[in-house]
Amino acid sequence: MNPFASRTQGNDWVWPVSAMCLILGLMISMAWVTQENRQSRRGFLSADQQTRITEGEVDLEAFQELTASVAKLREEKTKYEQALASQSGDSKVLNESLQEAKAFAALTEVEGPGILITLSDSAKAGGTVSDAAVAGDVIIHDTDVLRVVNELFASGAEAIAVNGHRVSPRTAFRCVGTTILVNDVKIASPVRIFSVGDADTLYGAMMMPGGILAEIRDSDPAMVQIEKLKVVRVPAYSGTTNLKFGKVPAIAK
Repeated sequence: MNPFASRTQGNDWVWPVSAMCLILGLMISMAWVTQENRQSRRGFLSADQQTRITEGEVDLEAFQELTASVAKLREEKTKYEQALASQSGDSKVLNESLQEAKAFAALTEVEGPGILITLSDSAKAGGTVSDAAVAGDVIIHDTDVLRVVNELFASGAEAIAVNGHRVSPRTAFRCVGTTILVNDVKIASPVRIFSVGDADTLYGAMMMPGGILAEIRDSDPAMVQIEKLKVVRVPAYSGTTNLKFGKVPAIAK
């Protein structure tokens, strides 16, 4: 006889299954922890165990508040970073504009390609020249320097220095006796004029027939030298920039 057949035909097998279900249900109910039964179950623990559990618990409400605070701080940090990045960009643009204005006003050193023109008194000036008009033609005058500078600017020169003195909007060229003054500073022959710009354009413009250099060469070709340079460096204007009488007008509202 099959032993399993007799068991399935009777009710002897039902009580073990029912007991197991009951026990399992009790175990599940005991394991189901809620905020209410947690306190009651904690009463079965020793004082030391209760203390350790209390210290290890996480306050869910406090945790949520802390998480929200962290998220808010991160959001504010992002806003500050974006604002700082925007401010840095604005500052960069402002600084670039300032440097361009300073370069245009000759208040900063400038470097680039260009040409060098050297004007020298003729060797004839040291000889016996009786005619005053002829004697005047063999030395370099302030008007010669001024006309060369004007011609260079008209040909596209971006920066010019005469014997190390930067030409600015307030630069003046004049003669006191036989001495040339640039920005009220005396200079002597040879006069070296550095200019920054397109070297080919400047060179071609200054070599034109009938120009100022051609006129000086008519007196003595040795009085003029011109050369192209890959790198020309001119200093910043070192004179005063203060306005004694003029002022910037107020912006009308």
